[in-house]
Amino acid sequence: MSFQFLAITCILIAMSYGPICLAEVDEKMANGTHNSTDVPQEIVVCTGWHALCTASHDCIMHGDKADCDCMRVNETHIVVTSEIQDTEIKNLTEAQCTNKHPCDVDQAPVCNAIKYGPYKVDNVTYDWVSTYSYRGWCDLWLKPTVCDQNATGYTGDRYWAICDGAPCTENQNPSNPDKPLSCQCRVNDTPFVGINGRCTGDDGGIMSSMPLWAWDFRNNTYPFPMPGYEYVKSACADLKSDPWPPR
Repeated sequence: MSFQFLAITCILIAMSYGPICLAEVDEKMANGTHNSTDVPQEIVVCTGWHALCTASHDCIMHGDKADCDCMRVNETHIVVTSEIQDTEIKNLTEAQCTNKHPCDVDQAPVCNAIKYGPYKVDNVTYDWVSTYSYRGWCDLWLKPTVCDQNATGYTGDRYWAICDGAPCTENQNPSNPDKPLSCQCRVNDTPFVGINGRCTGDDGGIMSSMPLWAWDFRNNTYPFPMPGYEYVKSACADLKSDPWPPR
């Protein structure tokens, strides 16, 4: 099954998507080398329950990790294979799902681990895993902005959280009932994409985001094939006819 067919399949089912915590796609995709036929599939698509941290803008740092309160959603979602933190599941997924023999929806070993377990990180088993889906995407990404700590006059956050593949637990007494999960996300200090024109998290925390190279600001799109995005982007557009005749 070709990656193009997989992307088309995802577009057709994208109505059930919800955003993601983006996900840091392997840089090979950003550099245009994703068509190799003998390398692991960069992205696999799963269905079912998962943690969603896209709307987490107040993550609390603890060294090289950040605790992010995240949503619990049941929908189609995307997993970046290079970000899987369970070593055994990552190796199985990258061995079974390659560009030459790509996995279809729910065929990747990681999909089964997310649904039924086990998902182990540092010898601890977790019931929840943070992945990427499109819920609320249009509102959250209304105005993506460049956040570059090295730029002259920059006043935003230096750090940001990447929650792709992060292990999560249930909060016994969540401060926000809509975010009942706590995910242990990794922390980066590289340039990142700010949410809705901001580079600063809420209440002294940092935001869950994605690396700067993962967004094409000029064309307002992902610079690599992202399953389902074409459908989501058109769904967010103004409801009107397109110009005729076509330009």
